[in-house]
Amino acid sequence: MKLFEYNCVRIWDWSEATTRRLNEYGREGWELVAVYSGWYYFKRELKNKEKQ
Repeated sequence: MKLFEYNCVRIWDWSEATTRRLNEYGREGWELVAVYSGWYYFKRELKNKEKQ
């Protein structure tokens, strides 16, 4: 079974800074799942974790 961790981030501006931050999250392995009213929802798979 795949395990995921989730992250919710508020990004207010709509500029190059937004693109830069989204690209940083992507390089860290985060996948953008949804955007709603300035909130960006991400997930990424947990690797090398034993089943609990």
